Amino acid sequence: MIAAVGALQGMSVDSEGDFEALFAATSASVFAYARRHVEADVAADVVSEVYLVAWKRRHELPDEPVAWLLVTARHVVLRYWRTRSRQLRLMTELAGIQAMAATSDASVEERSALGAAFAALSADDREALLLVGWDGLTPQQAARVMGCSANTFAARLSRARRRLSNQAGDQRSLRLVALPAGADNG
Repeated sequence: MIAAVGALQGMSVDSEGDFEALFAATSASVFAYARRHVEADVAADVVSEVYLVAWKRRHELPDEPVAWLLVTARHVVLRYWRTRSRQLRLMTELAGIQAMAATSDASVEERSALGAAFAALSADDREALLLVGWDGLTPQQAARVMGCSANTFAARLSRARRRLSNQAGDQRSLRLVALPAGADNG
């Protein structure tokens, strides 16, 4: 494989055949790199993305393309892990919200409407509402968690409540969803 990569030095990748030669000579190295960082099925996707980028930027490839391809693979792998981390956080957050909603006396339709309205809010709005409504913190305590003054948090909370009401449309459904014992309804 190293001999095949050495044969690429100084070669321009202008045609499909040249690109196929590049792929044949370097894909095992790119796959090995990706496989060290992700599962085998994801590694194959990483390789695909790397060569898609390489094809699009084939006129910019350096004379010795392996390092460039591995840098590209590294970026693809990092993007995969960021996305995966975000997905796991959202799944955990959703599971917690579903567990809380299961204790409500509201109908499935009302909980669904509230859930849709809540999901449409920004992450900061959701956090403000959850700190006070579900975690039972006072606005002063929630302000400390959010790293802002009590007055700033009170304004954020007021805007978040208004946006939630606007998203829900029917404010009656907001009152029907029970909050956990000790939570502040205000």
